[in-house]
Amino acid sequence: MEVLRRGAQHSSEDSPVSMSSSLRVAVYLSNQLSALLDQEHNDTIIRELELQECSSPDTILAKVLTPQSISSTSSSFAQFQNSQQSLPVVEYRAIGFGQCGLIFEKPGHGFALKIAKRSYEDALWNDLTVHLRIQEAFDQPQNKDSECRVPRLFSYISKDSNVWWEQNLSLFRNVHASISLPAMTLVSQRILPLPKIAREILINKYCAAASRAFVAANPTNRDCLARIYLGSRRATKIPPPNFTLRNFNIYVDQLVEMKFPIEKLAASIGEALAIIHWSANVDAYDIEFVLGSEADSKYSHDVLADLNLTSRQVAAMPPHTDLESIISVNFLRRTTRLWIIDFNLCHSWDEDTALNHPEALIEQLVESFFENDPYYPLPLVNTYPEKELWELFSSSYITKASKVLHEKDRRLACLPQQFINGCIQREIESLQKGLGHGHRETRQ
Repeated sequence: MEVLRRGAQHSSEDSPVSMSSSLRVAVYLSNQLSALLDQEHNDTIIRELELQECSSPDTILAKVLTPQSISSTSSSFAQFQNSQQSLPVVEYRAIGFGQCGLIFEKPGHGFALKIAKRSYEDALWNDLTVHLRIQEAFDQPQNKDSECRVPRLFSYISKDSNVWWEQNLSLFRNVHASISLPAMTLVSQRILPLPKIAREILINKYCAAASRAFVAANPTNRDCLARIYLGSRRATKIPPPNFTLRNFNIYVDQLVEMKFPIEKLAASIGEALAIIHWSANVDAYDIEFVLGSEADSKYSHDVLADLNLTSRQVAAMPPHTDLESIISVNFLRRTTRLWIIDFNLCHSWDEDTALNHPEALIEQLVESFFENDPYYPLPLVNTYPEKELWELFSSSYITKASKVLHEKDRRLACLPQQFINGCIQREIESLQKGLGHGHRETRQ
C-alpha cells in the first residue's frame, strides 16, 4: 500500500556555459576569498584550541571536528567578504553534487544553489517541500536545542524567471553536461567546509603518500564535508586510488581511532531522526548527516520568511513556483556543526495516515532506515562501540519521540517503539538468512 508521498528521479546531459573575460577580476577575488578563508579559519582554530607540540594529529582532528567547536574570524576577513558582496559581478563556483542537482556557491555570500539536472525538476521541488517541513519541525521551541542543524531555506528560482537568469546566466561557467541552464534552482544556506587543518590531517592520514601533494593542491578538496558513518567500518585500510575530500566518508573505526565523542553523535542523530519522523512527518529516506562549518550570519532578505510561507502552503502551490530572492550575509565566526541535508527522495504523511495505516507506515520507516547510507548504528552488533552506539541512538530516539508525541498526538505514542522493534526484527531476519550485519549497500 502506497501511503506516503515522494518526488521523482531521472538523469540527463548537456553542454557547458562560458563566462566572459570581463569577469576575470571577480574570479580572481573569489579565489582570494577561498584561500583567505582557509588561512584565517586554520590560524584561529589553532589559537583557540591552544594546541601544544605534543598534540597528536588524531587529537587535533577530533577537537576540530567536534560539533560546537568555534573559531573567530578577523575583522579583515569580514571586510573582505563584505567587499565581495558589493562587487557588481562574482561568478558562481561549483562546490558539490547530489542525485538531483549540482551545488554552486557565490563566494562572499551565505547561500548555495542546488540546480536541477534535466528530468530531476520534480525531485528538486520535492526537496523544497520536504526541507521546509523539516526546517519548521527543528524551529519548534521544544526542538531548537538539537545538536543537528538543517540549512535555512531561502528561495526557489524557476527556469522561467527571465529577469534572474538574464542577470546571472553568464556567471556560471564549466557547467556539467547533466544540467541545462536556465534550470530549476533551490536556494539555501551555504554549509561551509571543514577547516584547513582538519583537511590536511585527513589527507596525511588516509591518502596514499604519492598522491598527497596533488590532492592538497586540488581546489575541489577545499569543499570538504564529512559523512558520519556510525553503522559501518572500512572494508579496507588501503588508501583509495581516487581519494577526495568532497563527500568524505568517516567510518566508525576511524572515529574510534581519533577518540571522537561518538556517543554524543549517536544520541544526536537518534534525536534528530525522531524529530524528522514524528514532528515533521517525514520518513528520512536517503538523507545525509554531515560535518561542516556554519557562519554566524545575518540574512537581510529571506523570501520564504518574508512571504510568511509555511510548508503546507508551499506544498499546495503549483510545482516550480518562482520564489527568487536576493540574500546578503555578514559573516562573524564559524562553528563546526552536524548537518542534515538532501531531502529529494523523502516521503511525507499526515496524522490520518499514521492512525489508519500504522503497519504500512512503520514498514516504510524501517525500509528507509536500512536503505540510507550507514549513518545509523545497527541493532544486534555486540562489538565495541557498535553495541553502545545502538543503545544510545535508540534510547535518544524513543525519548525525543515520546516528548514530541506527548504534545502533538498521544494516539501515536506506541509507534516510535514499533519502529525500533521493526529495525531489530529486520536485523534478526537478515542474520537468519545469512546476510550478516550492515547489509545496506553504501553509495559513494
